[in-house]
Amino acid sequence: MPSTPSLTRHLHRPPSGMKFGLAAIAVGCGLVMIASLPASRDLQIAGSICLLTFMLILSLFWRDRQQLASANVVRILLILGSTLLFLRYLIWRGSESLPLESGLTSAVCGLTLFIAECYVFVIGTLGQIPHLKNIKRTSPPLPVDASLLPNVDVYITTYDEDPELLKTTVIAATQMRYPTQKLNVYVLDDGGTHEKLHQSDPARRQTAAWRARRIKDISSQFGAHYLAREKNIHAKAGNLNDALPLTQGNFIVVLDCDHVPTADFIERTLGFFLEDEKLFLVQTAHNFVTPDPLERNLLTDAQSPAENEKFYYATMPGLDYWGAAFFCGSAAMLRRSALDDIGGFSTSTLTEDAETSLEAFSHGYTSAYLDAPLVSGLQPDTFSGFIQQRARWAQGMWQIFFLKNPWGLKGLSFMQRLMYTNFSLFWGFPVSRLCLMFMPIIALLWGVTLAETSVSDALSYCVPALIGSLITGQYLHGRFRWPFVTHLYEVIQSLHLASSELKLLGNFRAAKFLVTPKSEILEQDFVSSMAKPFYWMLFLSIAALSAGALRIINEPSQRDMLLFVSFWTLTDFIFLLCALGVTLERKQRRTEPRPKVESNVQLQIGPEHTQNGTLTDASASGAAVVTDSHSAIWVALIHKHPVSLVIDGQPSFDARVQKITQLQDGRVAVGLSYQLNDTASERSAIAIAFGSSAQLDRNVRRGQYRKNALTMGMMLLHKALMLGFRHFVLLLKPKRQSLPIESSKPRLIWERKNENSPGTMLKNSKTVAGNRALSATTRER
Repeated sequence: MPSTPSLTRHLHRPPSGMKFGLAAIAVGCGLVMIASLPASRDLQIAGSICLLTFMLILSLFWRDRQQLASANVVRILLILGSTLLFLRYLIWRGSESLPLESGLTSAVCGLTLFIAECYVFVIGTLGQIPHLKNIKRTSPPLPVDASLLPNVDVYITTYDEDPELLKTTVIAATQMRYPTQKLNVYVLDDGGTHEKLHQSDPARRQTAAWRARRIKDISSQFGAHYLAREKNIHAKAGNLNDALPLTQGNFIVVLDCDHVPTADFIERTLGFFLEDEKLFLVQTAHNFVTPDPLERNLLTDAQSPAENEKFYYATMPGLDYWGAAFFCGSAAMLRRSALDDIGGFSTSTLTEDAETSLEAFSHGYTSAYLDAPLVSGLQPDTFSGFIQQRARWAQGMWQIFFLKNPWGLKGLSFMQRLMYTNFSLFWGFPVSRLCLMFMPIIALLWGVTLAETSVSDALSYCVPALIGSLITGQYLHGRFRWPFVTHLYEVIQSLHLASSELKLLGNFRAAKFLVTPKSEILEQDFVSSMAKPFYWMLFLSIAALSAGALRIINEPSQRDMLLFVSFWTLTDFIFLLCALGVTLERKQRRTEPRPKVESNVQLQIGPEHTQNGTLTDASASGAAVVTDSHSAIWVALIHKHPVSLVIDGQPSFDARVQKITQLQDGRVAVGLSYQLNDTASERSAIAIAFGSSAQLDRNVRRGQYRKNALTMGMMLLHKALMLGFRHFVLLLKPKRQSLPIESSKPRLIWERKNENSPGTMLKNSKTVAGNRALSATTRER
């Protein structure tokens, strides 16, 4: 995967954290001294321009040379530059601009805002540490002699998910490349416990019994073992722990039920353990084949990097360098003896994965991270599911910090303590973000003074700090996170997460584990019930902007400052409109993910007709094929011949044409549904769609490119205005079930109405051949 590697090796010994800490203190003292130097406004502006120019030249010249060792120096210089500019801003804020003599209300609000800004600086600075240096690992080879290979168990955890969703993962797990006699796949069904099967509610009892029978059948059909326990205790961690005494594998692969592994998952991860007996964990990148609600509802999933890519391809390699890469709950291999040593998977917090890693580190075990996409997973489909997932992460990381206390736990390195502190502090962003959003509103509505300064002074310190952060962020992770996207994710989460985190402060053990819903079907467009807080924020913003406009007219002496605060409020207003677009849930009837697949395919239509094409995407039950002509397809439709697929020269299985659309370039996209009549054909379908890690790698790379701040700002403004308007249209006209989207679709030529019908011709071939103004999208069929 694209990264900024400083090392490429199998094994890695993290550097001394204490040495880094002492060096960081020395450098920090030097930065504070420089940032504290007095300067006139003109000198401040000139110095900032010089430093920003130097940073910009460095970032542009070295942007595509990050694989060189000297890129480490560039990263450090950029981080130091942006830190210096932000420090200078904070020192100016604390020493010259706090409104301590403007009344009690202004003093409290001004100090609150300053504390929020200091918090942003602290978590931002800690978050830069993993980017100072990182490591890119390569997978060690496995022994050629199969008798030397250890036994591997695969745990697939499930609770209430659709058995057909689980089926895909079971099939893929049972056909990972590894000696059959040394590989055992276990389905850990927490929805089929004795407690669930004998609950008092008859309807729920019947549903649980049906689901358990179906999962047992799937497990038996594809060679997996079915395990269910007595009671649902300690959620996912308890489910994993109860399976440990029932299995014997030397190593354990943990998979969520929607994480479909590639065929080479074990081959890519096991070798690390054979070279390092103290290695506890090999974590791999989580790769998602469906967009999250922000990407799907803002219609950006086909154009932008996924939100998780910054973490998995920029942050985790840096954590790995410092010996702090942790278990992420799935897509990982763990050493069983280490789990036995630490007492199994930890159960004290909602984030059992990060907590288990903390326990292992305290016992002297190490971890490794492989930045390779070796699973295909699903994101939450709705905004409510997304918030439920993030609330669990936030509460869990706070629980780890306050219940486990990394600074008081023996055996941890300095960097492990520091990084776990960073993980926990990061989830305080909802409170700081709300402070930054509410303060300008309060200032405009009630005339509160947030800073005793002139606008020119404020801009001379504030703007360089913001630009420095943008330059550094673009260089470090611009391919994985576009400008302002982090801000947008924080805005859409803050209003909901802040309340759940504040409730946790009363009792850190009170939070309950809630399973994130996946593969939800949305029959129509609708407005999420979780949109209401955004209405209040928008109302307050509009009121504040109106009050600001009146004050600009009536208070000419304060005009410059009022314009500054109004612009701040207007910026937040745009992000809130984007949030409305996120809460406008779009119709989602597709029940299976369809990752992009690039393979040559031959369609054999009856005994006489052959059509060459390219496979463009595939799922467990169908595929899309693009062909250069469609004459042979008409024969198949008219005579109702089944279509046989030959993929990369290998006969696969029969299929039925479901839909035909014409693309802008004149080619034809054919939607096929597989005719899966036996276990072997079902296995082939899964292997085609999900089996290749090289294909997943290409898919991830495809979306990793940079976008400059101006372009991204204009795009977000467009989304805010367009989707914010549509949100209110649907809110006021709820009977309107579907809203048009931005992009055009391929023109439908033919579609099968049901399994027994011959289909309906929508356009004759001459008409379609003459109309080429069509979209190149091939995702619908």
